[in-house]
Amino acid sequence: MATVAQVIARSLARAGVRYVFGHPGGEVAHLIEALRREGIPFVLTRHEATAAFMAASWGELSGQPGVCLSTLGPGATNLLSGVAHAFLDRCPLVAITAQLATSRQVQATHQHLDLAALYAPVTKATITVGADTAGVAVERALYLALAERPGPVHLIVPSNVASQEYAGPAWDRPLSIPARPGVDPAAIEAAGELLARAHRPAVLVGIGAVRCGASEPLRRLAEALQAPVVTTPKAKGILPEDHPLAAGVLDMAGDAVVDELLREADLLVTAGLDVVELIKPWTFEAPVVHLDTVPNVERLYAARLEVIGDVAAALAGLAERARPSAWTEGRLHTHRQRLRSALTARVPGLAPQTVMEIVREVLPRNGVVACDVGAHKILLGQVWTAYEPRTYLVSNGLSSMGAGLPGALAARLWWPERPAVAIIGDGGFGMYLGELETAVRLGVALPIVVLVDGSLSLIKLGQLQRGYLPSGVDFGCPRLAEIARGFGAVGVRVETAEAVRAAMEQALGHSGITVIEAIVDAGAYSGGE
Repeated sequence: MATVAQVIARSLARAGVRYVFGHPGGEVAHLIEALRREGIPFVLTRHEATAAFMAASWGELSGQPGVCLSTLGPGATNLLSGVAHAFLDRCPLVAITAQLATSRQVQATHQHLDLAALYAPVTKATITVGADTAGVAVERALYLALAERPGPVHLIVPSNVASQEYAGPAWDRPLSIPARPGVDPAAIEAAGELLARAHRPAVLVGIGAVRCGASEPLRRLAEALQAPVVTTPKAKGILPEDHPLAAGVLDMAGDAVVDELLREADLLVTAGLDVVELIKPWTFEAPVVHLDTVPNVERLYAARLEVIGDVAAALAGLAERARPSAWTEGRLHTHRQRLRSALTARVPGLAPQTVMEIVREVLPRNGVVACDVGAHKILLGQVWTAYEPRTYLVSNGLSSMGAGLPGALAARLWWPERPAVAIIGDGGFGMYLGELETAVRLGVALPIVVLVDGSLSLIKLGQLQRGYLPSGVDFGCPRLAEIARGFGAVGVRVETAEAVRAAMEQALGHSGITVIEAIVDAGAYSGGE
């Protein structure tokens, strides 16, 4: 007879799970051993949040649920930040936590928390595994994680249940993938009529279009209309950003220029746009055609028409009906020039934009960047040129510092043939500095570019804009290049554009971890002088 732990491990193996990320405790020892026997590596991270961030990024990249594992008590609470990130960025994820033995839960208080209540607000479901329900619990968790909109599901495994004999029915079914609903032809026809009456339509693309693999029909629609395409940060690259119709990113640096262009539109087609991706209130007055896998339930904007179903199919149907709009090549060219000008920094030191542009030039076209959160996120979201979807990773919905390095590591595991880079602020890097050991231990090649200015610059900028004196935002700057060498990585300190280029070129030729400590001028975040 199999134990509950063995049934869980076998179910995950049948579903194609390739890694489980986590930090162990005695309460999950049975499960870790069962995973080992099923050939699923348990990737040890130095903090549970890192494990959840890695699993979330794996889910985002692969389209299959990432899996993370922690013990009870503080292990489960530490895991929560990464699970919340998966919830708001719609990453398929199964988070497994231990719990006290069922016989102790009534009276014991040591490390005993109501984990179901704790996880309920940031998961699609939280399920307690029993000796007779392990198989169906895993099946349900995997299915729910993938169903629109995707997200995390929480499995609670009491410590005594993991070692019990499984008393439920045999479960050997393959992973069931939820099907997206088909698109109503009448809705496509109605949307096509609205497009035909519009003079200057524009397309706003979000993460739902990426999940539906809508790159090609999006390109056909944009080119048929000769209309601009604006994306959210999570959809960067769904239309290559060197395409003449690519018009920038919502709510990032230079967004005033992007918003001005969109206000000229007399119809907005939102393709897979998820309101969790938007930072600012909706201020556009043009009517909206809403294309998504789910209805416009949040009502951030009032849609004139909703086309519900597979976003790729909806875009393909519209492309067949589209005709050239009144947008001119000159207007879109002027827009791109103004956007580039808005991103130009004039500071005496090394501007973060300069670092970002050089890294993009050196990294191959299909390379992946993982962006951490901070002032640099707002810049990189617009400055970075993405040529394919899922090559720009960022915690956008939760906007959690510390997600950048785990995202880059997940990318190297998922796409070992593709180069990747992490771009991180010194604030976020300091939060998870111990994960350098994880990166070195994994044996992957990865440049980590740390933008060093000794401050939480985004918060400081907000204080200054309110007329406040900066307080609680500055910190000391340890020699990160030297620290990196202590972890067994290559460490390089750079202060000029030439040094950045040389360090990046050398890092891409190195088989391990390289930390590039870039000393930048924070004045560039406020537009320079």
